[in-house]
Amino acid sequence: MSTAPEEDRFALLAAADEVADGTLLLANTAARLLGLVVPAFADVATLDSISPHGDLRRLGSRVDAPRAREELEAALLRRRPLPDAPVGLPRAIVSSESQLLASVTDADLHAIASSDEDFELLRALELRSALFIPLRARGRTVGALALGVGTSGRSYGEDDLRFAEVLAGRIALALDNAALSQTVTGLERRLEATLTNLAEAVLVRESGGQIVFANSAAARLLNLDSARAVIEATPQQLMDLYEVFDEDGRRLELADLPSSRAGRGEEAAPLLVRNIIRATGDERWLLHKATPVFDPDGSVSLIVSVIEDLTEVKRAELAQRVLAEAGQELSSSLDYERTLQRVAELAVPRLADWCAVAMREGDLLPLVALAHVDIGKVARVRDFEARHPVHLGDPARAAEVVRSGEALLIPEITGEVVAGGPLSEEALGLARELGLRSVIVVPLALADQPPIGALTLATAESGRRLEETDLALASELGRRAAIAVENARLYGELSEIATTLQRSLLPPDLPAMPGFRMASLYRAAGEQNEVGGDFYDVFEVPGGWMVVVGDVAGRGAEAAALTSLSRYTFRTAGKLLGDPIAALEQLNTALRESPSLSLVSVCCVRLRTGDGDAYADLVLAGHPPAYHVRRGSSRPVGVFAPFLGAYEHGGWEATTIKLDPGDQLILYTDGVIDTVGVEERFGEERLARTLSGATGAADAVRRIEHALVEFAHGSQVDDTAVIAVERTSAGPVETRAPGLDDPARVAPN
Repeated sequence: MSTAPEEDRFALLAAADEVADGTLLLANTAARLLGLVVPAFADVATLDSISPHGDLRRLGSRVDAPRAREELEAALLRRRPLPDAPVGLPRAIVSSESQLLASVTDADLHAIASSDEDFELLRALELRSALFIPLRARGRTVGALALGVGTSGRSYGEDDLRFAEVLAGRIALALDNAALSQTVTGLERRLEATLTNLAEAVLVRESGGQIVFANSAAARLLNLDSARAVIEATPQQLMDLYEVFDEDGRRLELADLPSSRAGRGEEAAPLLVRNIIRATGDERWLLHKATPVFDPDGSVSLIVSVIEDLTEVKRAELAQRVLAEAGQELSSSLDYERTLQRVAELAVPRLADWCAVAMREGDLLPLVALAHVDIGKVARVRDFEARHPVHLGDPARAAEVVRSGEALLIPEITGEVVAGGPLSEEALGLARELGLRSVIVVPLALADQPPIGALTLATAESGRRLEETDLALASELGRRAAIAVENARLYGELSEIATTLQRSLLPPDLPAMPGFRMASLYRAAGEQNEVGGDFYDVFEVPGGWMVVVGDVAGRGAEAAALTSLSRYTFRTAGKLLGDPIAALEQLNTALRESPSLSLVSVCCVRLRTGDGDAYADLVLAGHPPAYHVRRGSSRPVGVFAPFLGAYEHGGWEATTIKLDPGDQLILYTDGVIDTVGVEERFGEERLARTLSGATGAADAVRRIEHALVEFAHGSQVDDTAVIAVERTSAGPVETRAPGLDDPARVAPN
């Protein structure tokens, strides 16, 4: 029977609705609901929740009793209903139907109790009537409510059951909302804890721009005291604290950052920026990423920005890249001034705003390279340097470093540093005009050698402060530049020596031979014309003239020595003996007396005239055949025999050919036929075709040179020597050398 008036019941429902707004967590919600029900509608009440897996959890209990209330509530809170009891909460939950026990008997209590002790607890409640109502929300049972009356003298009827079911609907909603609120709050707390402890900086701002969350990493990265300081600043105020550039040195504004792009609904690709703190000049490399969060209507609600500090990684990458590119430049040319200028341009703006290289020239230290993004400022500095050249004894920083060999780092160029420095008034004015902020000067020096110059890096417009890591990079760059400069200088000296030596191994001019005309070609392998192993010579001998082309094994100094030995031994023997075979035998003996194996190939020709005719006695020693060109047709001549220096007796044999007016005899080294093309070598057949149609010695040489240039692919790998002899007219009668005019030795024409 209901004892509460209708207005009290409506008030109870209204109060339950207020609890159901989801602002309270689950435990507080249960306590508030039980406080509303007892004693307004029950003397005893318990509230249970049910997990999606069916597990029952008691949320609270309330008893309206004058004595032992706390003990009874604690006992009820610990109590667990029997799962298979025929009446009570489990039955109501399983059946999803409410139960009314209008009159509670000891039999009912025994059916519900799990033990004698539990039975005594239930009897102590003095229950007269009881209600068991399942709580349902969002289509599932979320809990159960047990209500009992007795000590108040009240009892329940059907109308009370109906009201209890209505009340249970409010309670179910309240519990469900509280559970959701607790879940969301827990997630928020876990999310906040996670974001707070992230190493990356995290910023969350509203679509209007106001920052609503920042973690500690964001405060550290933005150089502010706390996350609150970040939240209290506007995005533009934060932006104004820094100089911000992209990887190419272009200045960036707030609107260029991914967070601003995301806020405008644009694509917000990650952006790597170079960030310089204006207050300190410290440089950081930061990767900005932004993700928009949308409302159900599709509008941007929040923008979550994650900023990752890549300073150490980027500096290491930048250092390796600069050194690698500088190394390529330094090794690509022997013009070290042009190369140093390219290195200076590589350093700006990646390493500094200014880069200058000065090289020691006697007592002077002139600039050989200078780079800055503003060409006008470069011209200003060069004009000053032209009017005020730096001497080694001057107090200038570069001169000081060259004298001492010690690198110099000035992290902060303040007004006091400039004013107190060893500079003239005009130099002080230039320093103030350029607005220098920080400077590094390192020597260009090899180990254990005095510096040959100095490399300077300076910052100005960027406001960046140079650090020890920059000093280490600049020192390595200076060391590599010094190596390149010294190599270029040494190579230049060696090249000059090699050129001089090479010229000494070749006849200065081809001599004039009556009745003959000559032309020659010589190209040493390699761009710098290192001393090669090919040689040629023309000299007068008894009974005619001797023409020789040779090739020694090897390159460099040893090859030069062997070339000199071969040329002058053969020349001496030829002049004395007048016989090419006898001269070859003398050279072979000299080569075999050498302590190491010395191999030389030779093609030699003795030219002689008589009775108006001209003859060529040609001998090959390990050398490719010569070519005889007559009336535009070419053919190889000569009998192949072993290299000189290989055997005690080579069995060399002379081949004699008659030379009519207009005939040409072409002698060459294997650098001609071994020239490498795209798919094959030049070869003797291509040489024969090249010479076909030649109209004279000069034309024959021009044809060979042009054909080699057109055919060659890549660098020249072997020396090339060519000498062409053309019979022009009948010359004076010359005495023939005995043994070389045998008709059997004359090659058919």
